[in-house]
Amino acid sequence: MNASIVGVVLCLVFSALFSAGETAFTSLTVFQIETMKKRKVGGAVVERLARKPDELLATILIGNNVVNISASALATQWAIERWGDWVLGLVTGVLTLVVLIFGEVTPKRVAITHNESVASALAPMLLVCTWLFKPFVLLVNALSSLITRFFGETRPDAVSMDTMVQMMSIAEHLGVIDYAKSRMVKNVFRLGATMVQAVMTHRIDVFSLDSATSADDACRLASDAAVSRVPVYEGESENIVGVVSIRDAVVEVLAGRGGQPVSGFMADPLFVLPNKTVSDMFALFKKRKDTFAVVIDEYGGLAGIVTIRDIVEEIVGEIYEDSEEASRERVEKRPDGSYLVSGDAPLSVLAEISGGEPPNLPYVQTVAGYVAWSLDRIAVPGDVADTPLGTFTVTVVEANRVERAVYRPGRKE
Repeated sequence: MNASIVGVVLCLVFSALFSAGETAFTSLTVFQIETMKKRKVGGAVVERLARKPDELLATILIGNNVVNISASALATQWAIERWGDWVLGLVTGVLTLVVLIFGEVTPKRVAITHNESVASALAPMLLVCTWLFKPFVLLVNALSSLITRFFGETRPDAVSMDTMVQMMSIAEHLGVIDYAKSRMVKNVFRLGATMVQAVMTHRIDVFSLDSATSADDACRLASDAAVSRVPVYEGESENIVGVVSIRDAVVEVLAGRGGQPVSGFMADPLFVLPNKTVSDMFALFKKRKDTFAVVIDEYGGLAGIVTIRDIVEEIVGEIYEDSEEASRERVEKRPDGSYLVSGDAPLSVLAEISGGEPPNLPYVQTVAGYVAWSLDRIAVPGDVADTPLGTFTVTVVEANRVERAVYRPGRKE
């Protein structure tokens, strides 16, 4: 067989290997690489190559171009020796088609389907090539970096928080993980971006006691309000000076000291600001071995209260203790595709439903605040707010605050 034909065939084989290697490595995820490394079946070499993607890609492209150009030169030489110059156009067209089918499309389709096995098989060859082509790779990467600086070269993280959430959605869609577990994992990811302001009980809903209130009265009032820990104020309701546990009040009553004021056995309050993230709040609760905190605004006034239950509910969903509470689900899907949402529902939940991004508004974390901000006034029943997250139709307003609204996802055009 003619040496030129043998050379063309060898070049086509290496072209297929380089193309397959390129697709296999670029399609590998971080998790696949870690799994292969643990299996120890070529995983160490794969991980070593994947650690330097610029060097690997340059090596593959240099090798692919070298063998493709060589195949073209050898085929041209063979054609001229056999038939003369008139057949060059035909040979070029045939060779291009052959390279496209056998050197590009077919190997890449195989590699995308079996990326782990292809990467493991080709890793030793590509590692040798990185050594052989090292000078050319350095030159190519240096020139490429110089050029890309003019376009503002950026390099995003391999795995971002948005990527993780998208992966959970894909896993849920494929049936790898059920909806409930997927929802909880996504909620955990969101804790670092959700502020205490979005999950706290607002001050107008906070039940508090005067510091002069007796233990007897504290037990009775707390029983009616169905609370176990209560902020204590002195003078004005926003001047919080302590926190009393109703359990301690009961102990005082049983000990015959029911007339003692709660100021005598209250504990020092844990104060936090509303812009503290929920994840930091959870860490603080663990560090302080506490479950209750008073949220104060920038002027030191009462903004609300936050408990460990509020944080747990952000992960697992609403926790109900009776049927009355169960009727206050914050987000309820309706048959027509819309949602009945509570005013205190966090915007991050609606952002997940709509597929959009939560608005970057530090002082707006809930539906009620977002609707008021969009309308630029106090809402009234029947108001319609068109926003980037979707359309809100206000249905219930109490104390100048949106309590209920009908939400239809979809970005505003």
